[in-house]
Amino acid sequence: MGEQHRAPAPTGIELAWRSSSHAAHPGAPSGGRRPGPRSGLTLGRIVTAAVDIADREGLAAVSLARVAAALGTATTSLYRHVRSKDDLVVVMRDAAAAPPPDLPPTDLRRWRESLADIAWRIYDLYRQHPWVLQVPTSGPPNTPNELLWGEHMLKALSQSTLTAHDQLRAVTLISGYVREQARLTLDPIIADGGDAAAGDYFAFLGRVLTPKRYPMFCRLFADPANTGSIEYTAADFQFGLDRILAGLAELDRDGRAR
Repeated sequence: MGEQHRAPAPTGIELAWRSSSHAAHPGAPSGGRRPGPRSGLTLGRIVTAAVDIADREGLAAVSLARVAAALGTATTSLYRHVRSKDDLVVVMRDAAAAPPPDLPPTDLRRWRESLADIAWRIYDLYRQHPWVLQVPTSGPPNTPNELLWGEHMLKALSQSTLTAHDQLRAVTLISGYVREQARLTLDPIIADGGDAAAGDYFAFLGRVLTPKRYPMFCRLFADPANTGSIEYTAADFQFGLDRILAGLAELDRDGRAR
């Protein structure tokens, strides 16, 4: 058949689901493989190599040519498995999410603690793969591992009295909070928020903030205890997470009181 009759390569989302299905059933044939001698190059190897490059050097360093070189193969050979970097990044992002561990039934009864544990695990995954935060996101999650994390949150929330609608809202709230706080943690200026960085930052604010226009900031920063560091710590993450979970617990109490 001529080139014009070849079936189009699957999209990144389709690849993520095929990859997930193959991981769950290792004996299953890879989707889209042509008949003939089995090649050592697989989508799994391609994704692993790409994630390794991104972890070490950032997302910008990833290209099909660079991945092919790392695998010792020609760039054209990757096109049998993935058609573009954009599609590869979708599968990489889902691979970085990694399937969550099963929650023990005893933990499910303590839904608030379960949610805290899940939030921390997702937070740690972002810290292990910071390049994921550079991947633009739009719409709800649609890849297998990302949806599994949501599934685990919903499983924990099913032990509460929150309505189905509020459970989905809670998953969106926690997921968004974790992503944004991980971004803050990994921000170059905040991550290096030692004495020098803090000194530069607060010296700048001292030049531009006036009591007339910013009275609350000026009053706050008049206390040296508030100008020691701009580093974002685990305690900061826990503070916000506790406030979110306390609010959800209040909804749960309201539901049980009805």
